[in-house]
Amino acid sequence: MPYLKGKGGIAIVNRPEWAQKSPAMQAYYDHDWGFAQHDEQKLFEMLCLECFQSGLSWALVWQKRPALLEAYQGFDPVKVAQFGEEEVAKLLADRALIRNQLKVRATINNARILSRWHQEGRTLEQFTWSFTNGRSIRMEPVLGLPLPAKTPLSEQVATEFKRAGFKFTGPVVVMSYLTAVGVINARLA
Repeated sequence: MPYLKGKGGIAIVNRPEWAQKSPAMQAYYDHDWGFAQHDEQKLFEMLCLECFQSGLSWALVWQKRPALLEAYQGFDPVKVAQFGEEEVAKLLADRALIRNQLKVRATINNARILSRWHQEGRTLEQFTWSFTNGRSIRMEPVLGLPLPAKTPLSEQVATEFKRAGFKFTGPVVVMSYLTAVGVINARLA
């Protein structure tokens, strides 16, 4: 049984199988995954990382996260929105990054949309949490079984992302995003 030392002593932590594969995945699960996230820049980072993860393992994306954070300037949407062809070429040439051209361009596109939203007084935080009236929805995971790849909620949110012009935000990517940022709380009890 995994243990986590906290302020109140030692607590038993149940982890899904994916979170037991490495110390990095354990730490991600114990401290980040599935907790309600409302920080705008962190939400954008997680959306970008989930887009990069499409077709890859989360462990690979998390391993590359420090390099991605640096290359994408902390996932500051204002800065990423200003990236042009020169930055795209640098990103695609950097072996420390995920170098899929469609994902790189989608990240820049999504930053431009989010920057425009900010100018209009809208936020990703408001958008993300609007589908659940600001509350986390509990999804009871079954130990040993994967979460569903998509749900009616992730399909609804993906449709609205697409309507707004976001790229690489299909229902499967959105499902991963919603669980990562705690809109859907699928943590093991």
